[in-house]
Amino acid sequence: MAIHDTSRFKRFINGRGFYAALAVCLLAVGGIAVATFGETLFVTQPEDTSEPSSQIKPVEQIVSDQPDDRKTTTATTTASTTTTTTAAAADLYILPFGNMVQKAYSDGSPTYSLTMGDWRVHDGTDFSGELDTPVKALADGEVTVVTQDPLWGNGVVIDHGMGVVSRYFGVQPSVKTGDTVKVGDTIGKLMSIPCEASDEPHLHLEMTIDGHTVDPVLALGREVRYVGEAQPSTQE
Repeated sequence: MAIHDTSRFKRFINGRGFYAALAVCLLAVGGIAVATFGETLFVTQPEDTSEPSSQIKPVEQIVSDQPDDRKTTTATTTASTTTTTTAAAADLYILPFGNMVQKAYSDGSPTYSLTMGDWRVHDGTDFSGELDTPVKALADGEVTVVTQDPLWGNGVVIDHGMGVVSRYFGVQPSVKTGDTVKVGDTIGKLMSIPCEASDEPHLHLEMTIDGHTVDPVLALGREVRYVGEAQPSTQE
């Protein structure tokens, strides 16, 4: 009887043992998966410490009733270089005939002329001095005109470049048209001016910049002294 039972058990094992073993394996794998999944579920997640976007405060705006005209682009600003005679005067220009002003530049306002007996604009500055005293070029340049005028007498015109021109009246020239002169060079000697003969001997100096008449004293940037009532009515 025992032998018979043993044989039947063997047949059971041989016939259904494969499926039993397969079931055991599946149970084992399933148990491992459940355990792993469970550990994953219970792993502590790192706390999110970032502040919610809804709590971020915007940058406060500066309130002003003035419009903001600033440009959003950044540009390199280069200081514009303006050529002015006063800026260069310390190195390039000198007073051509002493520093005593007998009659100032009138800046478009009429002044009384003792010689002509009327009121007229005085477009230059009169520097006092003795007759036959040397007159100097106020800067480097080229002699462009040597004049002989019935009212203004003899004169010299010098182009200094950069739009600057000087005119000397009451000068017996020692230069001629086309000559190149350096600052301080003698261009002639002082003589009288017919239309200003009633005034004391003086050099009448005019200057233009880009064709516009300017005050020679301001253009040269040198200190001068005013004789009597020669002080100009307008000081800058």
